[in-house]
Amino acid sequence: MNAEQVDVSDCKSTRYSACLLFSANALARAMTAIGDEEFGKLGLAYSHAYLLREVIDRPGVTPSHLCEVLYLTPSTITRLIEKLEVKGLVTRRSEGKNTMVDPTAQGVGLSDDIMAAWQRTWTRYAEAIGEEETMCLTKQVFKAAKALGEV
Repeated sequence: MNAEQVDVSDCKSTRYSACLLFSANALARAMTAIGDEEFGKLGLAYSHAYLLREVIDRPGVTPSHLCEVLYLTPSTITRLIEKLEVKGLVTRRSEGKNTMVDPTAQGVGLSDDIMAAWQRTWTRYAEAIGEEETMCLTKQVFKAAKALGEV
């Protein structure tokens, strides 16, 4: 089946609605806007919140582990850590050749707020899409990302 054969008659569509690239990017923008709004209430981008939660859950975590868990490049992880350091939410320390990242007390203090922001984003997605559909879509998107070699 090609893009012209995909049935999008039940959707408000444009000529590009049958294109997965177009639709995936439209979805990403809509979801990112919700994430930006909810995590912005904490003064964080959602990517910072993911990294901070991992550091809170695993004090002394290495940047390489963060790369593996968050599916981000080393340079992106470094930038995120630097921004969280400036905010006083994490610190870095060296042990030999290894760098370890630890949460500060201020960072740990945001843990419940981060979890609440995640819950609010989930609730907004589920209210718009449906709870079961949101769970299914999440699994399908991650499976597709793995198949395409992104994760």
